[in-house]
Amino acid sequence: MSLNLVLIGEREAGKSAVGNAILGTSAFDQVGTKTRASVQREGTVRGRHVVVVDTPGWEWFNLGGSLASPRNVRKEMLASMKLCQPGAHALLLVVPLSFSFSGRERRVVEEHVELFGPDAWNHTLVLFTVKDTKLLRCSRLQEEVEDNGELKQLVEKCGGRYHALYRQTSSGEPDLVAELLAKIEEMVVTANEKAMLLSERVLELAKQREKEEESREEEERKEREEEVKRWRAAQTKTWDRGEKLSWNKGLTHQGSPTAEQTFICCKTQ
Repeated sequence: MSLNLVLIGEREAGKSAVGNAILGTSAFDQVGTKTRASVQREGTVRGRHVVVVDTPGWEWFNLGGSLASPRNVRKEMLASMKLCQPGAHALLLVVPLSFSFSGRERRVVEEHVELFGPDAWNHTLVLFTVKDTKLLRCSRLQEEVEDNGELKQLVEKCGGRYHALYRQTSSGEPDLVAELLAKIEEMVVTANEKAMLLSERVLELAKQREKEEESREEEERKEREEEVKRWRAAQTKTWDRGEKLSWNKGLTHQGSPTAEQTFICCKTQ
């Protein structure tokens, strides 16, 4: 059976290391090297043809303080679907198990998974990267998930699917990789006719969303321009009123206006 896998996750989550572990080779750049564009590698793993696509990672916090990644990062993430035609059997959501996973982190993850469309969760498996081999034991890993409400909620959105790989190994743990592929195959069989997240559908939705974003940005730009025009008009009106009051004040200090001054003042008003 051939499998198409897409790795997604934050920067420095260990996606490239996971890709190397799955393929059993140094197929992707090592940890610490920033992935700027989606990259595809493939190989034969446990008798299966496996295609793995690594994607750029997102930041937990961008400069604007919002959850959204820069548009170029989002576009490159979605470009991964062009590299695994006709689609992906699984989105492997790589999450380090070495840091506190808060509600904000969960929302960031959800936002990026949903870039792949409403069906994305049916094809997503949480893949934890761990530094302590003790956490690879099923009971310990389950405890970690159960003890963190936000993490548990994320796993539940993925249909309870999760797995773990030891982040520090370059060639991967044979048994763990085999178990991972078995879980993915189970996902495919369970999904039946929707066994694959279709690239065409994901890219179509992405294109539609981009048009909507551009339209919204254009409307916001026009609103800002109108606001600036209204502000300038108000400032001009205030300035004109101030000039008139200043002129009238000057007349009061100088005494009664002449007939010519009275005519001009009335005309101005």
